[in-house]
Amino acid sequence: MECFDLKITNNVDTNLIYPLTCAAGLIITYFGNRFVKPTIFCLGTILSVGSSYKLIDFIMDHFKYQNCLVHAGGSLLSGLSGGFLLLKLYKFSYFVIGFTCGGSFGYLIWNLLCKNIHLGIIYLYDNMFWICIFIPGLISGVISIFKEKEISLLTTSFIGPALSLYSFHLLSNYYNLYLYSGLYILLSLSGLFIQYRRYKIVKELKDFDIQYTGKK
Repeated sequence: MECFDLKITNNVDTNLIYPLTCAAGLIITYFGNRFVKPTIFCLGTILSVGSSYKLIDFIMDHFKYQNCLVHAGGSLLSGLSGGFLLLKLYKFSYFVIGFTCGGSFGYLIWNLLCKNIHLGIIYLYDNMFWICIFIPGLISGVISIFKEKEISLLTTSFIGPALSLYSFHLLSNYYNLYLYSGLYILLSLSGLFIQYRRYKIVKELKDFDIQYTGKK
């Protein structure tokens, strides 16, 4: 059952989309820390709407029942629920990001220094492999929970320039690895500096307000 058949790509010029995504990348680069929670909510909503739409479509086809209002309403309600659920898992998301970064660093350490150390096998891999993955991953994950603002500064400063440069590449069909690499480093560092400076100013103002008023 197809209640909605919208083919956006046939109605919208891609030359209008790429400048918008390029601008969005710049906004993420320099102001991304302010939009972390709205972005997480939108991501959860979009994923939930898409998955629930397919699930409801499958169930309705199975029971030979068609109702576009139920289809759309159920998908929308599920989407909003998914958005709020992902917000509730906000700290867990940061733990996963931190664990992934720490685990990747641990894998590098295992591959370079500990690969020849054998402590027995658990699930196809040596125990030293799991130790190198889980210990740095857990440490990094716990740190990420308590340093979520700093982590969001880092992630948005590195993701935003990639989105902008990739959109510019698709729009212009121009590619130069050295130029793009230099621009990526410049945008990332400038975005990180500006966001961190703004974050420190806000933090100092809050600390000053707490000391002056005695209220947290």
